[in-house]
Amino acid sequence: MKLKHKIALFTVYFVLFIALTAMIDYYAYDIINPWIFIVLSFLGAVGATLAHAKSHEKTKADELAHDLEEIL
Repeated sequence: MKLKHKIALFTVYFVLFIALTAMIDYYAYDIINPWIFIVLSFLGAVGATLAHAKSHEKTKADELAHDLEEIL
């Protein structure tokens, strides 16, 4: 797996986790510091990217990452 594809996968997962945690933050009424959600999203995206790269299975995330690679 190329580095460019791994970066695109990380971006897909990071955007997904940011969107999910933004909804959690919205419903938490800003009680929790948003930086906590950003750090947790970053760590989750790193973990998901590593697990995805290790599994060597094609998923919808690969298609999204390929589309992102074409844009860049």
